Amino acid sequence: MRFFISANIKKNTPLYYAVLFFLVFALLFWLASWVHFYSKYGFSQESLVRYFFMDPEFPERVSIAQVSEDFHVGVFIHGMLLITLFSLLNITVLSKKTKLMLIASTSFFALLFLLSDFLILLLGTKTVMLKLLSFLAYQLNYLITWLLTTLYILRDEQNSPKTDTLKLISLTFAFFSLFFLFSNFLNFHAKMGFGVEGIRNYFLGNPDLFIRAKSFNGVFKVFYPHLIAMAIYSLALAHLLPFAGVKRRTALWIGIFLFIFSFLDNLTSLLLLFLGSPLAYLKLLSFWSFQLLAVGSSLVLLVGSLKGTEGARLYL
Repeated sequence: MRFFISANIKKNTPLYYAVLFFLVFALLFWLASWVHFYSKYGFSQESLVRYFFMDPEFPERVSIAQVSEDFHVGVFIHGMLLITLFSLLNITVLSKKTKLMLIASTSFFALLFLLSDFLILLLGTKTVMLKLLSFLAYQLNYLITWLLTTLYILRDEQNSPKTDTLKLISLTFAFFSLFFLFSNFLNFHAKMGFGVEGIRNYFLGNPDLFIRAKSFNGVFKVFYPHLIAMAIYSLALAHLLPFAGVKRRTALWIGIFLFIFSFLDNLTSLLLLFLGSPLAYLKLLSFWSFQLLAVGSSLVLLVGSLKGTEGARLYL
């Protein structure tokens, strides 16, 4: 986002074309979202009830572990996508009021769409339409934001970014970040609990509990995408901290430790298969170190964005 607040991007040809390619892929993602929603949930109340509660006569809820896993992936993808799109929206000549309204409404409906699975499981079959309605509202707001951003960038109608909008973008990311970390806790607890013995059983198996050991292929499928995903997350969170008044040097070290802890958490999953149960202690330590540092950083970003500190102006 630093590139999007410092200059007219059309004067930087490589960046300009990179932005255009991003906007093309952002539109393709929007189109694919309709196919994904239909294939997973359908567009009727009956299909939604069937997904969340199986047979209405004999309701069986989707597991909280599955919902948490879907939320974990979704909040990361949509959070990163929206922060980039909002950053581009902020350099257009649209009025500050319009920008703030689009960012707030799109973020709200995105989070409602992602959180609706939990609400439906909590409130029952009568609320399943919340999933479809929140999806439609999010898709509409996203499309309007994309269209206006693309139109003004193609017409080269750009302006200096507004500090208030930057603060709202930072605030939005802070919420996405906290929900992402919350889903981390849920996933970890659902799979392994919060103890060393649970980690050992999950990765190495336990015949007494009829738990099979994880295979290398299975663990590597999780390890591989998390390498880039956690690097992107650590970078995004750390580089926004100066907008909340955190010194840039401090933000840099926070970013480095975020990546180190997340990498160790990821790597120890593989090492456990080869080096055995002692690595479970490092797995647990690195997980909690990352989570606590990331939660603390997200709260600092949240409070700094709400207070309207001078950090954003100083950083610019």
